[in-house]
Amino acid sequence: MKINKRLIYRTLFVLICIGVLSGAYLMMPSGFQSRQAEGPEVLTELLKMAEESQPFNPDPYISSTYRPGDPLYEPVLAIQRERWDIAQKLLQPLVDQGNADAMYWLAHISGGSIYAGKEIARLFQKSAELGNPYAALRLDVSSEDCSLYLRGYCDPKWGELGRKILQQRAEQGDVKAEYYLLKYDENSSEDVHKKLEKLVTENAKNHYYQPLMRMVVDYNDQSYLTYFEKSKELDVEEKKIISKIVMLMVNNNYSPAILNFVYFNQDLYKEKYLSEVARASIKINTNPFFCSHYYLEKEYSTRSKIITAAACSNIVDLMKDDENEDSLGTFKYLLKKNKLSPLTESEDIQVKNIASNMLSEMTPMIYIDEMNPRL
Repeated sequence: MKINKRLIYRTLFVLICIGVLSGAYLMMPSGFQSRQAEGPEVLTELLKMAEESQPFNPDPYISSTYRPGDPLYEPVLAIQRERWDIAQKLLQPLVDQGNADAMYWLAHISGGSIYAGKEIARLFQKSAELGNPYAALRLDVSSEDCSLYLRGYCDPKWGELGRKILQQRAEQGDVKAEYYLLKYDENSSEDVHKKLEKLVTENAKNHYYQPLMRMVVDYNDQSYLTYFEKSKELDVEEKKIISKIVMLMVNNNYSPAILNFVYFNQDLYKEKYLSEVARASIKINTNPFFCSHYYLEKEYSTRSKIITAAACSNIVDLMKDDENEDSLGTFKYLLKKNKLSPLTESEDIQVKNIASNMLSEMTPMIYIDEMNPRL
């Protein structure tokens, strides 16, 4: 068999060229990457807002998607707590009354089988027709739902309708709609990144922190940087800047900032502030993870604080009412693992009483919304 050396050399040359071009592409920063490479210090207005904020806003619902008294507060809180059985019972009467937002949320939790798609699509379509842009976007062909339950029910017309409604809202001064309109079809230019930064700031002024939380995560994870630009760890000063911006959200009772950043970066905050955050998190958090782990992991924790931490764990069991959920049992295991004395029978009773009181006094904020329903 005769070997065609020319063909082999040509193939190798093509492969080498592809490798060089791929490397050049990875090294070539997009507009987003160029902007992020400047570091979080460019977010000057957000930093100023953070420095002026004080712990903690007396309004526990200042950054909540819904407030008590709003017909959607209780059902969406139930969704956030993964109690879809409760949410469905609360949402159905609102759907029957023609509430477009209730239709969106009922559609969102109506999955679970391959036969659910028809009903989910019907609810999203009705919600969209009544003016909910986020329901329309769930039916757009680019939606991840279209490859799951909604396969066969999606159409580009729904994406067009969603954008149209967002545009109308943006023109009326809705900066949340303006942000998602730009985010949904974003390109990677530096100009778009700067516009998003401005909209993140404007939304933060309205105490809507989902966009800011996303930007913080992007900076912290160096999401937009090229492979060659990413460092193993951010510069200490940049971490401090991010931690200051996060305080803006925490001081305004936005619980995801506590769970997703403060807990994992405790070294960036003063102990007095962390202690205040732990106490505040008990009231506003629907998942008291920070409280239970913060007190347990402190070397100097007193017995009373360990009991408080145990009560925080027990709250999860009370909220979910799931026989497979045993957060208090897990906490007891951690006590043993950390070589701490187990709870006595009297302490166990005390823990359950404290947890019951904590739950009755909680003022949980809702952080999920229609563009971020799965956080």
